[in-house]
Amino acid sequence: MKCPVCSSNLVEIKFKSAFVDICPRCKGTWFDSDELVDFVRTLTESEEISPQIPQLFNERIVKTLNSVKENKDKVCPRCNQKLKVFNYAYDSNVFLDKCPHCQGMWADEGEAKKLARYLKEDPRITSIAKSFIKKDRAMQDSQDLAKISRTLTRSANPVVLSIPKMIIPLSDDTPRQRVPLVTIFIMILCVLIFIGQVFFIRDPFAFVQKFGLIPAHFLGIGLISSMFLHGGLLHLIGNMFFLWLFVSNVEDRFSRFGFLVFYLCCGLSANILHSFLNWNLSIPTMGASGAISGIMGAYFIFYPKARINIFVIYKILRVPAFLYLGVWVLFQLMFGFTFKTTGVSNIAWFAHIGGFIFGGLFAYFKKKAVIIKG
Repeated sequence: MKCPVCSSNLVEIKFKSAFVDICPRCKGTWFDSDELVDFVRTLTESEEISPQIPQLFNERIVKTLNSVKENKDKVCPRCNQKLKVFNYAYDSNVFLDKCPHCQGMWADEGEAKKLARYLKEDPRITSIAKSFIKKDRAMQDSQDLAKISRTLTRSANPVVLSIPKMIIPLSDDTPRQRVPLVTIFIMILCVLIFIGQVFFIRDPFAFVQKFGLIPAHFLGIGLISSMFLHGGLLHLIGNMFFLWLFVSNVEDRFSRFGFLVFYLCCGLSANILHSFLNWNLSIPTMGASGAISGIMGAYFIFYPKARINIFVIYKILRVPAFLYLGVWVLFQLMFGFTFKTTGVSNIAWFAHIGGFIFGGLFAYFKKKAVIIKG
């Protein structure tokens, strides 16, 4: 093939896994269809190619075809069709010649490197952009929280009491380091036991009396077994959702066996505090929420700056974990003392508090020990 610029014979060379045709005289390069993309992608991965740094806050000047001296004699070395000049990516200011018939492209000397510099991401520019986005998102979240706060404070007291039902955590931004096998095992076990409760237990009342936690009969199997029982499908779904959202991340901080022991200890702490404050109560209690609350306390210590996506009334917000979990435990305290003075509640509020305190304290000392050791 002949060079479109100087008519010299093109020399085919191997570049990585592809072959390109280079003019030994003018150093231009001919790329058959799709070869340019792979060639430039390889160049961008090279440390020798530095990224093009745009001038921040300055308007980018995009050149037009009128500002480029077009060589009207350039023809395709493959099919002898006239090459058309175009601005690659529309604003790169790197003008290549393309054959409208075979889709091959001609790049003059150095143009492929210019294109790689243009396409290569500059980490400084990316960092600034992410910082702007992060600050804008934080400001928007603050404005949304303030708006919701004003709405609630203007409302009647019953609305304030229903706030927890309006705040639903959806997800967090803490990546898991490994597959949470213990968490999955606990979820499967709870689901299987619930299925057994529904379909295979002939006397549910006697079953709950035996395996549920009854403070008046404190020392019994219910101290452990109650944290794997659930009183209904919604009770099970809610606990399993919180279990997956918070517990699977905390599992990364423990060995498999160590985490299982920690989970059980959180549930025991929850049951002990509930029983201590309701010593004469003969109503059985069941559910994994006490143990899960302990894991939430550990999450509060391990990942305080993690962002949690929550649904509040009508909007999804991203709030720090310490804020969401701090408000959550305050509501547990408020409802716990409220129902303690007014009568019996169908929710063991102090079990949640006991689990949260134990999990948080244990995580605090574990985190402190790791820092001292490190």
